[in-house]
Amino acid sequence: MASVGMDERPIAWIRPDAAATAALEDARARTLFQALADAARPDPDRTALVAADDFGTVRRLSYRALLEAVRNLSAGLASIGVARGDRVVLWMTNRLEWVISCFAAVRLGAAVVPINTFLKPPEVRYCLAQSGARHLIMLDRFRKLDCPAILGGLCPPFAAATAPGALYAPEMPELRNVVLYPRLGERHAGAYDWADLEAIGAENRGGWRDRADAMAQNVTPQDIIMIKYTSGSTGFPKGVMLQQGGVVANGILHARRTGMRREDIYFSMMPLFHAGGSIYGLMSMLPQGGTLVITEAFDVELALRMIAGERASIFIGALGKEVTQAAHERGLSFPSLRMAHVHNAAAREVMPNVSFAFSPYGLTETYGPCAITGPDDPPEKRTTTGGRPLDGNEIRVIDPATGRDCAPGEIGEAWVRGNTMIGYWNKPEETARALDAEGWVHSGDLVSVDDEGFVTYRGRIKLMAKVGGENVSLEEVEHVVAGHEAVTHCAAVGIADPRLVEAVRCYVVARADGAITGAALIDWLRPRLAHFKLPREVVFVPELPRLGSGKLDRLALAQWAKEPAAH
Repeated sequence: MASVGMDERPIAWIRPDAAATAALEDARARTLFQALADAARPDPDRTALVAADDFGTVRRLSYRALLEAVRNLSAGLASIGVARGDRVVLWMTNRLEWVISCFAAVRLGAAVVPINTFLKPPEVRYCLAQSGARHLIMLDRFRKLDCPAILGGLCPPFAAATAPGALYAPEMPELRNVVLYPRLGERHAGAYDWADLEAIGAENRGGWRDRADAMAQNVTPQDIIMIKYTSGSTGFPKGVMLQQGGVVANGILHARRTGMRREDIYFSMMPLFHAGGSIYGLMSMLPQGGTLVITEAFDVELALRMIAGERASIFIGALGKEVTQAAHERGLSFPSLRMAHVHNAAAREVMPNVSFAFSPYGLTETYGPCAITGPDDPPEKRTTTGGRPLDGNEIRVIDPATGRDCAPGEIGEAWVRGNTMIGYWNKPEETARALDAEGWVHSGDLVSVDDEGFVTYRGRIKLMAKVGGENVSLEEVEHVVAGHEAVTHCAAVGIADPRLVEAVRCYVVARADGAITGAALIDWLRPRLAHFKLPREVVFVPELPRLGSGKLDRLALAQWAKEPAAH
């Protein structure tokens, strides 16, 4: 509900009551491994995870088997020096091994740094170096991705290593250990073998299983569980520090709000290195004792097979339209689904029993959803808003120009307090700008909140585009494009895209003596930017709109973005 401020006018400030605050505190009171063990206790043989790899091979893990695998690998990781407070980079596709590796590291109190498998070598280097990671767990190959070769190029001592451990490279002075999961059976002399480390725990070699158990006893819900890199308006990714109790709480509370339960089977193709996979999917299911079904990457054929074969009850995620369209064209239906986005009449035929699809508002700094819709909300609110704040969360809407609280319905910047990040890794100035002394996260998002407390996302103050679920820093794109010798100036904008929500368009001022085409420029950018950051369109212009100060006129550019590329 909207509150009344000092000036006695209604303001859009949603405060939690005592019961909501207590619910958040209770949900935050356990570590991830404790929450997993509690969820397994009623039925340890229930299936926790089903994973289909890129070859179509399907593997399953019960809660009992998952707990055992995590316990074993944590012993192996402890044996090579993984300890509480260490950063462990996880560079892997959606596999059972991603989940086991993540849970094993955080069981020891280490913080996992998930790496986006779409990143290019310079972006990988940045995450490895900026996080100060001491350990790296990666797979060998996936499609065109060759992790050992990329790492060898970034870190020559790894390429030349004849034994694992004690790695040192000036480019990454903190990195010591590499663990390789040989997806295609390829080992590397400079890396520990993933299965060998798991065997250390299974056999309790050197008593490491017992030692890891003792280490796990010292881990607390306040320990950092993940450092998730997210692009911001500065153009340089920031590592968002999330706590163990916070991740568990968000999964529990948003599952509770949306009505997810132990009996559910949640199908997801969302990457585990993003909140869409690791919180919306993984944490909404496992702490509740439900089942998560994943695919190694986006694959329409595999999705059709897994939704039907596993009798999924939930299907939420990006690119779902492609799956439902393919099902409709083949006359397939998924009567087991009860929660999914029904985009059109064709989707209704494919998913006849769906009664609800949640709509969230949130950001990485708030563990993903800080507000979300529920099945008991009015139908018009479910489709047009991001719902009400989760238990314990507090949201204010602030006028960016005056700093005053906005009235209900007015658009302003969302400030969030409650279950939020503790800051950005090793970036105190950025932390101070985003997280104030009273605990408010200044989101940079424009929202409105109505009289009933429903949040509606309106846009961004930050210079970012949202491309297929990926945050893209427009300033980062501009900086890289401007690095081409034929480019004088560049301005990037987000343009509407029916499939990916947004795409990137670049307005380029070319050097008078430089001959460059849009296609050639994009080809030059391919090895320098992840594919989702690449401009969809390049428009050459004689000059860019600027303010009197010489800075880019972003409002004028926003108007350009609404016009066809032939502008």
